[in-house]
Amino acid sequence: MVAAFRHQGQGDFGEFPEAKGVGKGMEHQTKAQEEAVVNASVFLATVLSDEPPEVRLPATLLVVRIEAGMVRAHIPDRFEDEVLGGLTEAITKRRPLVVAPNVLFATLKRFMASAIVHHRGIDWQAEEVFRAALHWRVSYYDALYLLVAQKVGATYWTADKKLLRFLQRSRSADLPQLGWIGDYR
Repeated sequence: MVAAFRHQGQGDFGEFPEAKGVGKGMEHQTKAQEEAVVNASVFLATVLSDEPPEVRLPATLLVVRIEAGMVRAHIPDRFEDEVLGGLTEAITKRRPLVVAPNVLFATLKRFMASAIVHHRGIDWQAEEVFRAALHWRVSYYDALYLLVAQKVGATYWTADKKLLRFLQRSRSADLPQLGWIGDYR
């Protein structure tokens, strides 16, 4: 992610001291490593230049911290497909990108290499995701991310305010901790 932004000529990351190198800023980390499930909307917010700064900047901070090893990210094995589907839709709608699409592939690969990927049939089963989707009254894909977060005890980060508000109003006791990426610090 850092390289993608440097490619664009925005490489100082003054507001992200953690991005200046693995280990920098680690003196502030005295508790256990933060666990996060990042849904596709968060990654997409980092590469779509028309995302509001209050979404794009915290999303970029989280991704930078993940790539620096400061946050442990968990993603389902469907993550890449969702990101590429969202990216295809964004390009089709002529939404502006931070970098060229070919650079985004390298950025996505690097991000995924920094994350723990949870696989169908090993870490989760389609039937349990289906039951969770019905229980929480969300889409199958949203339930997949929520279920992974629940299983690993991570915060579920999303850029989808509508989904987050719905989940918060549901007050389901078995939901994982929820976070809107705009609140990430």
